[in-house]
Amino acid sequence: MKKILISILSLILIWGCTKDITSVNKNPKAPEVVLANSLFSNAQKELFDYMASPNVNVNTFRLWSQHWTQTTYVDESNYELLERNINGEVFDRLYARILRDLAEARVIMDADEFLSDADKANQLAMITVLEVYSYHVLVDIFGDVPYSEALDGNNNVTPVFDDAAGIYKDLFTKLDGAITALGAGSAGNLADGDFIYGGDAASWQTFASSLKLKLALRMADIDPAMAQSAGSAALANVISRDGQSARFSYQNSTPNTNPLWEDLVQSGRTDFVVANTLADVMNSSEDPRRGVYFRELDSLGALIGLAHGAGGSYYTHSQPGDALENKTLPGVLMDYTEVLFLQSEAAARGWGGDASALYQAAVNQSVTDWTGTAATAAFLNKVHYDSLMAAPNNKTWKEVIATQKWVALYNRGFEAWSTWRLYDAPTMNVSAEAGTTPPTRYNYSVDEYSINGTSVSAANSGSDLVTDKVFWDVN
Repeated sequence: MKKILISILSLILIWGCTKDITSVNKNPKAPEVVLANSLFSNAQKELFDYMASPNVNVNTFRLWSQHWTQTTYVDESNYELLERNINGEVFDRLYARILRDLAEARVIMDADEFLSDADKANQLAMITVLEVYSYHVLVDIFGDVPYSEALDGNNNVTPVFDDAAGIYKDLFTKLDGAITALGAGSAGNLADGDFIYGGDAASWQTFASSLKLKLALRMADIDPAMAQSAGSAALANVISRDGQSARFSYQNSTPNTNPLWEDLVQSGRTDFVVANTLADVMNSSEDPRRGVYFRELDSLGALIGLAHGAGGSYYTHSQPGDALENKTLPGVLMDYTEVLFLQSEAAARGWGGDASALYQAAVNQSVTDWTGTAATAAFLNKVHYDSLMAAPNNKTWKEVIATQKWVALYNRGFEAWSTWRLYDAPTMNVSAEAGTTPPTRYNYSVDEYSINGTSVSAANSGSDLVTDKVFWDVN
């Protein structure tokens, strides 16, 4: 009996040794296979975080738009980029954290044999829209950037820098393909990773058309005929109500809070106040958004602005308002207010519609969004215009629309800076230490010159000054 038991035990041990136990070597917290919807959702959050962040190591556009200025550490208000490698951080975030994840999600989805052709086209189109948005941000910041060879990875660490205007033209082609594909199928599992629209194809389609309209207006002074053709086609299906805005819902717990809260509250930073540029514009019209945009107004309800780039006391100037310190304040890529302004710009260029009515609707929508109350007739009368060239104080439609669009884009520093570059309005102040108005582009980082010097040196016709202009900035 004892011999039988020993034999059985030996067989059990042999069976145990021959069993496949490779699964014990897998780390469940570091999966080898990543799902496409996880990559898609991560890319979304990274993009919203970048656009929303006020961290001066990451994003200086609130300072470059002269909405904010700094009280103590004023380098970034005076347009310093190199010390913190801010320009290098743009490449790291947009390429490595956003576009790379989107590209990998695309590969996984392309290989999914269980997706129907319609579903696959629909889901790939959603990825395309975010790719287009990301590349337009890169072009608008730098001009020429890696595009055709951008994501070759270890196979090519020295990608060429493609012509900025050529990239824009290809972005139009990609958007047209995405707009056509959207709605043909379902979002499937990708819906689980879509924190913007929950996989709703119709909403992605209106977002894509709205983005196309914005790019067309960027191009309007470069190629008027092409811009009007693209913009007019897009106008048929743009964001038409607030619920269609491209927003990201942040949460109450880190690391999913709005980056504004992290820098304004969690970090304890007391360095940002209203720049005199924005304060003067809003005070001149007695803007009802002043007490929401900022706190610590004077006894008459006016903003107390600080000379841009000069430094000064945090506590004696108007500070970013309580609304911006909300952990769950949504991030925004495009909203209804912006699209109304885009439509008013398109109408003023003769692409169709009532420019004055659309402009007034845009201003009113912004006031309502921020204050919860519609704009008064008295305020609208102070900032209105009646026809293309009969604006208050003999200002052109470009000056009037751009100025109020710039005000409405508070908390959207990149778009506010881009609006000023496109229309040269409003008038910017000279920063105290830099002695200049804001630069018109970022230059390339030291890292790029070190790793990819030949390609960088050939970009933008061999010039890399912050005073150079991206291709659409011709005013």
